[in-house]
Amino acid sequence: METKHNASKFKELFDSYYTRLYYAAVAIVKDPMAAEDIVEDVFVRFWERMEILDTDDKAIYTYLFRMTYNKCDDYMRHRNVQLRFNKHYLRLHSEGFMADDNLFDERMGVVERVRKVMPDKTRQIMDLCYYENKQYTEVAAIVGLSKDGVRKHVMKALAMLREAFSVKKRKRQ
Repeated sequence: METKHNASKFKELFDSYYTRLYYAAVAIVKDPMAAEDIVEDVFVRFWERMEILDTDDKAIYTYLFRMTYNKCDDYMRHRNVQLRFNKHYLRLHSEGFMADDNLFDERMGVVERVRKVMPDKTRQIMDLCYYENKQYTEVAAIVGLSKDGVRKHVMKALAMLREAFSVKKRKRQ
């Protein structure tokens, strides 16, 4: 009976606040699809924690709005990192760093060697993220992990690639 009460209360809150939170997210991230994903993530997280958040509707709205704002902030920071990487890649490409076919082939060979020694799950996640251009949310659904779990695998793989491309390691003195 408790679950049914929670479901009806959740539906009532969802119906009341979804549109407001969605438009707030769109105003921040300027991307309707991302805003939709963000607000859905907020409500999923809220559903998971609903039993311990037994409070009045105004406090719940404040909580949901703060969660939405924080998720938008995380999204924008991640997007800025991606944009900086893209600019850096384009700059390197335009300066001829990647223009030499032999150098490009050599670097891709290093990437392939590193891919082969990655754990299976990490390699699968990297392939989905970088070869198939899927977002962390999509990859999480495919591999059965949370977005944070996907992010950890990506960070692990990127660390492996950085190490493979490092020319010289600094010695601690």
